[in-house]
Amino acid sequence: MKKPLPTRSDKGQASRPGTVVDPLLGQRLGDFAIQERIGEGGMGVVYRAEHPLIGKQAAIKVMRLELASPQQARRLLVEARAVNAIRHPGIIDIFGFGSLPDERPYIIMELLQGRTLSDFVRSKERMELESVVWVMDQMLAALGAAHDAGVVHRDLKPENVFVVEDAKIPPSIKLVDFGIAKLMESRDTTPLTSEGFVIGTPEFMAPEQINGDPISPATDLYAVGVMLFQLLTGERPFQGKPLQVMFAQRDQPPPVPSSRVPGIPRELDALVLHLLAKEPAARPASAEKVRARLKRIPLRSAPHAPSTAKRGAPPAASRKDAGGSTAEIREALKALRRPLSPGWWLVGALVVLCVSATVSRLRQAEQHPSTPPAPRPTNHPPQPTPAPPTKEQQVQRIQEVLDQIDRRSQGTTPAKMKRELLDLIDTAALTKTQEEREIIEKEIQDW
Repeated sequence: MKKPLPTRSDKGQASRPGTVVDPLLGQRLGDFAIQERIGEGGMGVVYRAEHPLIGKQAAIKVMRLELASPQQARRLLVEARAVNAIRHPGIIDIFGFGSLPDERPYIIMELLQGRTLSDFVRSKERMELESVVWVMDQMLAALGAAHDAGVVHRDLKPENVFVVEDAKIPPSIKLVDFGIAKLMESRDTTPLTSEGFVIGTPEFMAPEQINGDPISPATDLYAVGVMLFQLLTGERPFQGKPLQVMFAQRDQPPPVPSSRVPGIPRELDALVLHLLAKEPAARPASAEKVRARLKRIPLRSAPHAPSTAKRGAPPAASRKDAGGSTAEIREALKALRRPLSPGWWLVGALVVLCVSATVSRLRQAEQHPSTPPAPRPTNHPPQPTPAPPTKEQQVQRIQEVLDQIDRRSQGTTPAKMKRELLDLIDTAALTKTQEEREIIEKEIQDW
């Protein structure tokens, strides 16, 4: 007898030893029967499934119950539509969409064998130049097809670039996770996020994404520039916490790759800087133009697929989701990132200003006391005065507060945002006196 599909009471069940078996195992979604759970992340769970009659393998991504909503279901549907609008071998194929009885949406897509590009950059080692050119050429071919179909990915990063490794076919690159892609010429004007929200991964976001300005294919090319820099040097052009990186990508000139790794061809230095231009119009005209410039880079041998054999990376066959994740890379399951509002980063800047002002007042009070209190006789030695927090300690504490703010931000209103911020400021002890707290409260309310 066929078991019923899970309901909301099944939330949190997993297939780990000693726990209740995942109720989706053995169930049919569409034409496919779920065989095993192969990955999970912040946004969903991924299963390997099989067509019971013809034996075709597939991956099924099911959104987490606590995140399921009509808006999130719509994002998954946009991903499926975007992929099918492109129809390119370098784009993962999605061929099914639906919802469970408890309203969790799911998509059915091809099951990839291999690993994400993040496996190759995790060790912070440089990738061989011939492999860099191979990866970039294939990735840009798929990206150009997406742009020609009117689709901007908006979240390009190593976790969303999949290196297919299958003994039966030559290695290749697949772009995955189009969950926040924008159909540039879509007639459906219903927003997928609240007005003014920004979607993307901070370390790979273009300045126009950070500012909440219109996006275009040039937005994806900026992310290509960040990835190219990372593959060539083993690190991204801007380092630090997400907030720091976002401001740097918007305001600071990028470093030249050869300044990090001497010997990188000048042609690649120029290409990376061209891709990382702050203004979208100043970047290369198209993905195909970038491919053409890569083909002119002098190489010692023919371009070839990268290898992690020397780094001990385990094979990822049958351990990935349709977005290219392995069990070890949980980030790749975050195909549909929660929106980040520019307002939160303005609030962050406000916190920095307020705390700086507070520290300044404290130091002034220490240096110029108005009426120093008379010393009291005591038998105990005086306790040393605690040193004021360093700039690094302030920044770290503010970042911790901002991380908490970001976790609370989804779907909030400006009024609730201000209340949450004041609550977190109190919890973090960013103010020392009631007067300082009132000053900051007034600044936030005025904001």
